[in-house]
This record gives sequence, structure tokens and C-alpha cells, in this order.
Amino acid sequence: MGDRMTPMKIEQGLRKAVIAGIFLIPFIPLIVADFLFFPFITGKNFAFRILVELVFGAWVLLALYNPLYRPRFSWLLAAIAAFVGIVAVADIFGENPMKSIWSNFERMEGLVTLIHLFAYFLVASTVLHTEKLWNWFWNTSVGVSVFLGMYGLLQLAGKITINQGGVRLDATFGNATYLAVYMLFHLFIVAMLLWQRRDDRMFRLLYSGIMILQIVMLYYTATRGTILGFLGGAMLSALLVGLFAKGSKAVRKISLGILATVVLVVGGFFLVKDAAFVKESPVLSRFADISVTETTVSARFMVWNMAWQGVKERPVLGWGQENFNFVFNKYYDPNMYTQEQWFDRVHNIVFDWLIAAGFLGLLAYGLLFLATLYYLWRRQSRFSITEKSIVTGLLAGYTFHNLFVFDNVVSYIFFFTVMAYVYVMSQEKEEIKDSKTAPALDHGVILRLYAPLLIILMLFSLYFFNTKGIGAATSLLDAIAVQPGTDAQLDAFKKALSYHSFGDQEAREQLAQLATRIAGSNLPVEMKQKYLTLGGEEMQRQVTDVPNDARTQIFFATLLDSFGQYDAAHPYAKRARELSPTKQTILFQVGLNALNRGDSEEALAIFKEAYELAPSYNQAAIFYAVGAIRTGNQSLANTILMTHFGSTIVDDDRLQQAYYNAGYLDKVLGIWKLRVEKEPQNPQMHLGLAAAYLELNRREDSIAEIQKTIELDPNFKKDGEYLIGEIRAGRNPR
Repeated sequence: MGDRMTPMKIEQGLRKAVIAGIFLIPFIPLIVADFLFFPFITGKNFAFRILVELVFGAWVLLALYNPLYRPRFSWLLAAIAAFVGIVAVADIFGENPMKSIWSNFERMEGLVTLIHLFAYFLVASTVLHTEKLWNWFWNTSVGVSVFLGMYGLLQLAGKITINQGGVRLDATFGNATYLAVYMLFHLFIVAMLLWQRRDDRMFRLLYSGIMILQIVMLYYTATRGTILGFLGGAMLSALLVGLFAKGSKAVRKISLGILATVVLVVGGFFLVKDAAFVKESPVLSRFADISVTETTVSARFMVWNMAWQGVKERPVLGWGQENFNFVFNKYYDPNMYTQEQWFDRVHNIVFDWLIAAGFLGLLAYGLLFLATLYYLWRRQSRFSITEKSIVTGLLAGYTFHNLFVFDNVVSYIFFFTVMAYVYVMSQEKEEIKDSKTAPALDHGVILRLYAPLLIILMLFSLYFFNTKGIGAATSLLDAIAVQPGTDAQLDAFKKALSYHSFGDQEAREQLAQLATRIAGSNLPVEMKQKYLTLGGEEMQRQVTDVPNDARTQIFFATLLDSFGQYDAAHPYAKRARELSPTKQTILFQVGLNALNRGDSEEALAIFKEAYELAPSYNQAAIFYAVGAIRTGNQSLANTILMTHFGSTIVDDDRLQQAYYNAGYLDKVLGIWKLRVEKEPQNPQMHLGLAAAYLELNRREDSIAEIQKTIELDPNFKKDGEYLIGEIRAGRNPR
């Protein structure tokens, strides 16, 4: 008897362990790993991976013991498998396979995450095979959403800092958009639970209150695409209920009421969108400003057009995940100069998957929704019409949200959870019972062979997928936090890079940017050289690993330029220009490199090219004027500056330096006068003006400005009087 019970006890223990692991998944949004680089991203992702690896290993053993927990064929399961398979092929043959597979700390997606999501789907869809378990799971997740709602209220009240700054709530996500899509999912989940417990007054009140809290959170994220997605999804759900729900006039009246409410809210807003209270609201004003010419919207259109150029180049399997940066650089629209210069996402789910996996990948992604809707609405489904309508509205709202942003690990988790839920609830109970007739494996074979093998594989996956990355992310954050310009900081960077993780590029870029700043500091030459040596070696490795990345090339060139190694920097700057020929920020650096190498004519030609790409770009006008000044073409410089700024005296350090180097000291004086006029109470401005007067040998004027500096800053009296004495003695102090 004892021997016969042993397998049963093991099975029960495994089942409990797997269910416990699955029920921990809803708590992942709470994680903020302050000890890791990108703490809002990495902590959640590593936790998800570790949990999935543990429960997946236990689930495999459970499925070996009991056929009930083995997946049963459905076209939804096949669609997910096909999607992951196609993306895997696209990643392997993409532009940068390693990044496609592993991603980076900032995103932590890639093929590794997709595989974990697929594994999670398999476990959740076979172990949570009863309505009772799903009800507990959804309520657990709703409970977490309530906690995050309270957290958001404290942010709204100013008791907790909004992590991304501004007024848009972000809770523990660090990004308002991520919180918005989280609340979008839960609004529909709570609506479904409310319907299921509609006859219980206490639950009606509870779920209604939760929905109000979630709507408030969604509203204060000020995420336009998600809010519109919610409204559209709610309208679709109400419409479907109104069309297909039979036998319940009350339900149909409620659905029509929801439709009417949404229409009135949207229509009423357009009637008052120019009102003062709308303009003064940080949330409502974002909606009032929506137009094709609004900065964010117009930028989206430009990025989508760039993406389309990349799609035409690789239409079948795309470029691989995480590789939009290659397309963005190659087909950069010069009119994007007011936006982020290193986009890694298209901010549109259609184009994102076209870039990542081509038309095959987009088709496979679309099949996930089609298969889900098929099993949701087919006759054998255990869903009521209202539940079908709510889930359909959720998928519609989620899709609309993704037309303007992109997924993150939490939204992915809930999308795959919804698919698992539909997968289970679409099966007839007889199908689940029939699975018990499948053959079970011998208990002894499982314990002696499969269990040890699975334990080894689990330990390997925990190390391979997580340990190195966690170590690198921890060390990289330590390197950034430690005092700059020290051996301790360099050692921390070396440690972060010693893991050889998927975060190497980010660590190298952080090191290069830091070293660039160190070059202009007052640190000893020996310490600066150490930063140059380590930064140069690591950037050389990065260039070798990914030779077609314009970002890497220009970062390396900038590093070398900052240390005066202009000839060494030239080939990397040139290569960056070849890879991204229309990006002005790259052209600026290439032009500066030419200036520093003494080739002013080449610099002028490059600055002119950058200027002509988008003549309305003021920064390009500044650089073009600098090039003209350095080549002695003052009339050209005057024309450029007058055209853009209405004056040849423009407050800009680059212009000031160019004028000074070219000997136009009157222009330098004019810039300092302008600065004093702007900041008359700033002693540094008066001291700068004093230096400009002295360069022109206007000594009394210089003394007068030094005296003004002393008046504004009495602590400067001793130094100021010394300078005055030197000037009156006929010397020019520095």
C-alpha cells in the first residue's frame, strides 16, 4: 500500500508546487530590483524566467506521472508553436542573431523570453484546468492590481515619487504606458468576474469599486492609445452583447447603456476640447492635442515609413527581433531631429513584427488572435455570450494599444495567460477526462532517469538564462553608482564585462560615455588614460562583434575624439556615416572630427550636407555657421545666422569658440554681452564678459565687469582684486 501511494504523493506534491509557482506570476508586476541595471525591467523579467523554469521542470515530471497534465492538440497551441518557431528562424538568420535571441537589459525580450512565454502557456493551460482554479488565479491578479491602484493613488497624492517624472502615474512599472496596459487587461478581467458573480450583491459592489479604481489609474497614466483602446474595446464588448445575448433584456439594456455612455463621453469631449479646463489638465490636454501634425503623432508616421523601407528590403523573415535600430539608422528621416535619436522599436505592433520576422512572422502573430477568437466563439466553448464579448473587447483594446506602443514582459504574460484561459475553457470536459487514458510511465523509470535529468537541466537553465545576467546587471549598476574617475569604478566595469552576458553592449556604451566625460575632467592624466584604455578595448570588441551598428561606431569615434585621437577616430566616424548617411547627429560628429584633423573644407561640406537635409533644424544651422567661420567665409556664416536667428550674435558655445579661433573677438564680446543681458545677476556671466573685454585690450571695461562680479559674489573679492591689480599693471591674467 505504501509503495502504491508513493507516486500519488509525489504527483500531489508536484501539482501543488506547480500551481503555487503559477500563482506567483501575478505578483511579478510588484518587483522593482533596485540592485539591478534597469530595475523596473530586469527584476520582473528575471523573476518570470526563474519561476517559469522551476514550474516547467516540475510540470514535465507531473505530466510524466499523470497524462491529465499533458497538452492536448488545438489549433491555438499549434499557432503559438508556429509563431515561436518562425520567430526563432527569423532571429537566427537576422542582422544580429545574438541580440535577437537574448535582447538586452533595457528590453529583456527576444527569443529567450518568447520560449519562456510558450513554456508558461503549456504549464498554465494544462495545470489550471478547472474553472475554480482560474477563478482563484484571476482574483489573485485582481488583488495585486488593487494594490498597484493604491500605490498609484499615493503617487497621485505626492506621497510616492513618480519614477519617470512628470504627472503620468507609473506605479512599479517605471513607465506609464506599461501601467496603462496592465490596467487595461484587469478592467476586462474584473468585468468578466463581475458578470460571473452578478447575482452576489457583495461581489457586485466589490468588483464595481475595483473597476472605478482601475479606470482612475488608467486615466492618470495619460496614455492615449491605451485609453482609446479601452473605450473601443468596451464599445465592442457592449455591441456584441447587444447583438448576440438572447433571453435577457436587462443585459442588453446594460450593453446599450455602455455604448451610449462611451459615445457621449467621446462626443462631449470633442465639444469641449478647446475649453480652458481641458487645456489646463495634463491628461485631457494630451487628447485635445491629438492631430496628424502633433509632434508625437508625426514622429510615429515618420518611424513607420522608415520601418516600411526596411520591410521592403527583407519582406519574408525580416531583420530578427531587437534589430529595428539597423533599419532606423539606415533609413533615418532627417525630419526626426526633435525626437529620440536611437529608436529600437517602431511603436506599432504590425511594423514591429514585420521588422522582427517579416510577413511570415506577422501572419503567425495574427493567427494567435484568430485562433483565440475561434476557440472563444465556437459552440463547444464553456464561455457565455457576455464572457465571449468581454474577452473579445479585451483583445481588441490590447491590439489598439499596441498600434502605438509595444509589448513588455507583463503585457506578454497576460496575453499568453488569456490564451491559456481560452484554451482550457474551450475544451469539453469529456476531452479532459479522455486524456487520462493515455499511457503513464513507470514510476521507477521516472525517479531514476527522468527526475535527475530534469534537475540537471533546470539547474543549467537557471544559470544559463539568469545567473550571468543578474551578475552583470548588478555589477553594471555598481559601476555607474560608484565615484567616477576611480580604480574602483573601472574594476566594477571589468567585473560587469567578465560575465560575457547579453548586457555587454550596454556596459560598454556606459563605459564609453563615462570615459568621454572623464576626458574633459580635471583628473590626473594617468587615470584618464586608464579609462581610455579600457573603454577603447571594449568598444573595439563591440565594433568587431557588431560591425554594422552605426551607434557603436559613432560612440567609439566620439570616445577617441574626446581624448584627442582624431586620426584614430576618423575611420569609425566615417563608417557610422556610411551606415546612417542622413542622421544629422552623426554628421555633426564626423564634421567635428574633420575640423579637429585640420580639414576645415571637408568639415564645411559635411555640415552643409547635414543642414540641407532639414534646413529648419537650428542645430544644423549652428554647425554649418561654425564650418563657415572656420573656413573664413564670414558672409556665409552671417547669412545662415540671420536666416535662422535674425542676428549674427547667437548665444552658443560652439559659435563662441569658432569666433575666438578665427579671431573675431568682437563677435565673442557680443555673445558675452548677450549672456549678461539674459542673466544680469549671474556673476559668471560678468566675469566672462570681463575676459572678452580684456582680449580686446579694453582694460577699464574689463575692470568694471570684475567689480560687478565682486558685487554679486563677495566671496570672489580676493581673486577679483588680484585680477584688477594685474590688469592695471599691464598684464593679462589667466
